[in-house]
Amino acid sequence: GGERDAQEYLKKCDQERRESFAFRNADGRRQRTEEEERAADDKVAEHTRYEHKWAGERDADEYRKRCEKARRESLAFRGHEVVRHRAVMHELRNIAKEKEHESHVLAWAAQDDVKEYLGKMAEDRRQSFAFRCQEGKRHRDLEEVWRCEEIQRQHELELARSESQKDVEEYKKKCAARDRASLVYRGKEVQIRRMITEQQQAIEYEEDQKRRALDTLACGDVDEYVKDCKKRRRLSLAQRAKESRHHQQWRRKEAQESREAKARHTRNMGVDRRYVELAKEKERARIALDALRHAKCTF
Repeated sequence: GGERDAQEYLKKCDQERRESFAFRNADGRRQRTEEEERAADDKVAEHTRYEHKWAGERDADEYRKRCEKARRESLAFRGHEVVRHRAVMHELRNIAKEKEHESHVLAWAAQDDVKEYLGKMAEDRRQSFAFRCQEGKRHRDLEEVWRCEEIQRQHELELARSESQKDVEEYKKKCAARDRASLVYRGKEVQIRRMITEQQQAIEYEEDQKRRALDTLACGDVDEYVKDCKKRRRLSLAQRAKESRHHQQWRRKEAQESREAKARHTRNMGVDRRYVELAKEKERARIALDALRHAKCTF
């Protein structure tokens, strides 16, 4: 019975040794498999890092291309703005030239009107001189006729002085009154013409002042429009610079968030892999304990 127990014990020891060899072989194969998996994971992680690096380089190239494109678009826009501003300034200069030409035309028209008015006044003066000459001649003729009549009348008066002395005195008074009335009429006519000339000169002076005021207002409008164009251009440049800064900040923020998300994902993957390895180790330990526990059982 003792030999049979010894043989059974030796068989049991051989069985345990074989099981131990099998367990160690399985554990070594498992460890080699895990090392190969870790090496494969390291290669995958290295490949992922290279892909991330290449993607970052591609993103950087695309960002530089977008910056170059934005710069070209900005230069094109500024070129269009310069062309438009030059066209506006050319139009303003044309308008100023047209206004200057209109003012010159008005000045020339005013000069022509003045010349025409002076010619008309000279013609009126000549006509007045001619009329006064005719009137003078007529008056002289009348005076000559009156003188003849007066001589005749004096002769008649000499003949009948006692009868017509009173009529002669009244007639002289009438003649003197008529001469005075003629002189007063001519004086009033000259005064009226002088007043008309002064009124015409005052009207021309007011029109000239109005033209000067219109020219001054036109120059002021042109200067205000030029200032407004410069102000709008400065505001446009400031707005574009602000938008460019905001766009760059937004891109930097997006890139930072993307990097943080990738880092967080990689960190989570490492943690998950560690938990899986721990779970596998716990499972293997449990299996080994169960194997040891069952190996000690005799039933």
